[in-house]
Amino acid sequence: MQIEHLTADHHQEWNAFIAKEPSFALLQSWEWGEFKSRMDWKVFRIAVRENGHILAGAQLLIKSLPMGLGSIAYIPRGPIGSWLDDQFTPLLFSEVHKISRYHRAIFLKIEPPLLMDGALNSKLNRYCFFASQQPNQPQATLILDLTQDMDSILKSMRKKTWQYIKNSVRAGVTVKRGDEKDIASLYDLLRITGKREHFPVPARNYLEEEWHTFAKHQQYVLLMAFYQNQLLAVRTVHRSGVHAAEFHAGSTGNCHHLHPNHLLVWEAIKWAIEQGCQTYDLWGIPDEISQLKVEKDSAIPDRHDDLWGVYQFKRGFTKNVVCYVGAYDYVYNQPMYGLISKTFFSQKMREQVLHRVDSLKHGKSRSKGISESPESQNHCQENQ
Repeated sequence: MQIEHLTADHHQEWNAFIAKEPSFALLQSWEWGEFKSRMDWKVFRIAVRENGHILAGAQLLIKSLPMGLGSIAYIPRGPIGSWLDDQFTPLLFSEVHKISRYHRAIFLKIEPPLLMDGALNSKLNRYCFFASQQPNQPQATLILDLTQDMDSILKSMRKKTWQYIKNSVRAGVTVKRGDEKDIASLYDLLRITGKREHFPVPARNYLEEEWHTFAKHQQYVLLMAFYQNQLLAVRTVHRSGVHAAEFHAGSTGNCHHLHPNHLLVWEAIKWAIEQGCQTYDLWGIPDEISQLKVEKDSAIPDRHDDLWGVYQFKRGFTKNVVCYVGAYDYVYNQPMYGLISKTFFSQKMREQVLHRVDSLKHGKSRSKGISESPESQNHCQENQ
């Protein structure tokens, strides 16, 4: 058994390894690392090998903070593989901690792609990780099973949702797949939505880098809804192996009666099926739903504030709520960690700061708005 830092020669081997993950694993893919490196993150792909095979691993991202304050270390939707095996866990984390400390990380955040499990919390506590109150990835989501036949998929939707889709088509709303020149329109609608819903949005150069990284590998589609040649709404979907997930979405906000977002999700589902995907992740609903699930069939409140409006829209497509374990932190610098975790910093303020940090690539996007890491992007969904 040995630890190994993977190089470009291992690109295909690493992607074949993450393709075995039972959920959407794009954030651990080789391409995601390339994308983040162009956003000035340092990327390390660490593998545990046995008999020549990768059995556990993590794509570690490190971002330097301004003014020499150190850095943050992050493993999005990871580690992956058999990393919880007692013979692999110490070896993997020992190397991760070595790299993180060398780069003066204040803390390491991990967000494993594992379902809620009390035993995991105990195990991670033994390795000095503790549950974080500041997740980056959505802890709760809705996932549609695409291995069903089309009739079953339709039956899993609310009747009203399917009616909205048909009404949108009858009204004359059309959907086209965008290309590189349409990134400007995507950015404009995300800005409109972000301003209306009071959430940060990606910088334009961030969206352009996403396109250049993923579209050429058929891992990305930009869907655009039009009515009488006017753009109403946009939605992007990524594919990783046999799994698809939504990332960005926005609309003009004055087209509810035409239901373009319902039609866009339906077209996105059809695109995912074309790509051979087995699941479609609607990517993010209120984290509180995780606790409600834990409390056994608690009534889901009929709320429409913040992400609850997004949830009301998304649950029309499936009721299959999936809850992950959430984020865990390992602290290297307790004073600095305590400072940036002070309660007087709101979650929204922390998002603004992190997104600003992500936009500082050569100062390129300072004049273009606040950059958003897709790890927290679905705040820009249209509430319907």
